[in-house]
Amino acid sequence: MILVVFGPTGSGKTDVAVKLAHHFNAPIINADAFQIYKDMNIGTNKIKESDPDYKRHYLLNIKKPNETYSVKEYQDDFRRTLNELNKKYKDIIVSGGTGLYIRAALFDYEFLEEENSTNDYSSYSNEELFKKLEELDLEASKSIHVNNRKRLIRALDLISSSGKKKSEIIASQEHKIIYPDVEFLFLNPDREELYDAINYRVDKMISEGLVDEVEYLKEKYDLSTTATQAIGYKEILDYLDDKCSLEEAIELIKKRTRNYAKRQVTFFKNQFNSRVFTSKVALLKEFGINE
Repeated sequence: MILVVFGPTGSGKTDVAVKLAHHFNAPIINADAFQIYKDMNIGTNKIKESDPDYKRHYLLNIKKPNETYSVKEYQDDFRRTLNELNKKYKDIIVSGGTGLYIRAALFDYEFLEEENSTNDYSSYSNEELFKKLEELDLEASKSIHVNNRKRLIRALDLISSSGKKKSEIIASQEHKIIYPDVEFLFLNPDREELYDAINYRVDKMISEGLVDEVEYLKEKYDLSTTATQAIGYKEILDYLDDKCSLEEAIELIKKRTRNYAKRQVTFFKNQFNSRVFTSKVALLKEFGINE
């Protein structure tokens, strides 16, 4: 059985995943886009390596912050990891808040970009490529960063070679679950309770040394465009670059995290046929586990 524990940031899914892992004697596969990165710990609320339960986790700290990492790479890494774990364990826990990672990992999700460019885009800037994609396929452009030149070119090549929009092709796919016995557990607390938890967590991250962590990352790595998209890191980077005060950065982190959580909830509601729980206690009780 594969139990997928997901929910918005701050909902408590990590704690639930660990308790389920103990109950079922199961490993946990990470499905959080930024916990993939080494040294990005406080801002991603990653389990500490000193925690006894750290060894239960897979796909944590597999990339350096100066490296990019795509959904396709995650799909490959997840499926390889799952196949290996299935040889040892009857049950597997998947836990995270990156909905696209979960869909790509568990569903028949195909990546359609051409592997090699068939056109010459050398005279185009990233901004020009992005604008061109916006004009040809607005929906596809929404999921690609303006500085991710490789993906921009692949999306444009797909339109050129097939005559179809990437977004239209994806929408026409069935995206069926490819694994048997998968159960989706959606942890979706009351909105006010969730926002309070987010605000508290941001304050806790600051007190635990988020500013020092970001400063260390800035000095050690040339951070990738992927890594710097993490909420909490880009705001503190602006503070370190004297673009805002620390207080302004903290308030912006809280605001953007709340907005992100709202988008996560919308995505999860529309993308997964899941059992919904408003609290950790309720979810764990369903499996006979006391909080």
